[in-house]
Amino acid sequence: MALLQWPPEESRFILLLFPTILFVILLMNYAYTDCYRKRKLPLGPPKLPVIGNLHQLGNLPHLSLLHLAKKYGPIIYLHLGWVPTVVISSAKMAKEVMRTYDLVLSNRPRLFAAKYIFYDSTNIAFSPYGAYWRQIRKICILELLSAKRVQSFGPVREEEVARMVDRIQESSCSGSVNLSKILGLYGNDVICRVAFGRDFSGGGDYDSLGFHEMLQEF
Repeated sequence: MALLQWPPEESRFILLLFPTILFVILLMNYAYTDCYRKRKLPLGPPKLPVIGNLHQLGNLPHLSLLHLAKKYGPIIYLHLGWVPTVVISSAKMAKEVMRTYDLVLSNRPRLFAAKYIFYDSTNIAFSPYGAYWRQIRKICILELLSAKRVQSFGPVREEEVARMVDRIQESSCSGSVNLSKILGLYGNDVICRVAFGRDFSGGGDYDSLGFHEMLQEF
């Protein structure tokens, strides 16, 4: 009669680790669910641990959200992974969100990348709504987007459009034209000349080394 043998120590560790991780995930999922149940949240479909409702979006998320809206109403509460998300699916509700309650819902999420890359979220794209954001928005409008400032960069745009047309003409002589690349060069050239006063491509192709050197100078 063969005796049952204990698995090796490494296998026993893995066998014990897996149910522990599963238990922690289920416990965290229950804690999040219990926390959000106490709030007045919109209706939504049941979610799975870790992935939330991502499996219900499918290959055509807009159609999946349409079907969910027919079942749960114009305001749906979903979990995209661990991220709680409210989806608005009607023009009336969208107007309420974007106009009536725009100040309440105008804040940006506190992202890890924005905190460490953009100096504790102090740029206009990731800064939370408030007096500071209104001030930098005012500066951007006056210094970058005013009619006088936009007109002052007219010659730059005209030169870059002419350069783009020349690139298209040169490429068409040798075969197919890669419009994505040419338009990318055009956009980068305009931005770099307006923001840094320097040329991105120098009239030629992408020059990543030169671009990095330009950024280091600033």
